[in-house]
Amino acid sequence: MSHRENFLHDLKTERQDLTKPLPKILIIVPILFFISLIGAIFLNVLFFLKIKEAEALSSDWQQRAESEVFQKKQTGMTIDLIKKEEQKGQEIHKWVEGAMQMQPLALSVSRSMGPKSSIEELSLYKDKNNPNQILIQLSFINGGQKQLDDTLSAINTVGYRAYSANQSSEQGGKVNYKATLILQNNESINKELTTNYE
Repeated sequence: MSHRENFLHDLKTERQDLTKPLPKILIIVPILFFISLIGAIFLNVLFFLKIKEAEALSSDWQQRAESEVFQKKQTGMTIDLIKKEEQKGQEIHKWVEGAMQMQPLALSVSRSMGPKSSIEELSLYKDKNNPNQILIQLSFINGGQKQLDDTLSAINTVGYRAYSANQSSEQGGKVNYKATLILQNNESINKELTTNYE
């Protein structure tokens, strides 16, 4: 049997290679493949980290934007509050200016009262359409007509004249007086104000 195998082997002829062997430089192909594989993994990891960083930055900017919106809202509310306070201040200023004109009038009425007379009610209303007109409502006890004449004389002293007067008397010596006072002389008011503040 061994002799027969040797015989068959001797019948084989040597064959030339059909293709040339690959150049040795191509040995770097698998090396480059592994390098590119590692590079792809590295780039994927890098992109993943960058995406996470971008998401974190986006979240941070969103929080900052919400904080800015909240602060803007708070600032707007503060500005509105300041405007309201400013408006109140302007109204008080206007009221003080209006009251300064009526202060000498109120003082003259109170100083005109005799020792036995007392004011029960004194109301002064300023006409918005005509600031030179003031509606006076006065109620006092004791003194009668003489006390009313003294009070009207004191009102004339500060530059006002009474028009459309209406007066009535009640039991117990109470006198009610209502009239429209028209400013005649502004210098008297200024003089009275100067005297009060000296």
